[in-house]
Amino acid sequence: MLKTILTGPLQMDEEALRPETSLEDAGLDSLAIAELDLLLAEHGVALGEDRLAAATTVGALDQLVDEHLTVR
Repeated sequence: MLKTILTGPLQMDEEALRPETSLEDAGLDSLAIAELDLLLAEHGVALGEDRLAAATTVGALDQLVDEHLTVR
């Protein structure tokens, strides 16, 4: 789901979404994080911008979303 959101509505390059890539290097600035938070909430994943931004890499962001989905 995260990859679909990042490459779809956020129009990120799939090749930039390596697990070790920092959010900044992947192109996720504060505005994109805010939009990602809204898009995830539409899918029932309410994490908040602060928690999303605290994930420093694409892999950490993916893990955060996966953990939230597992707990639900």
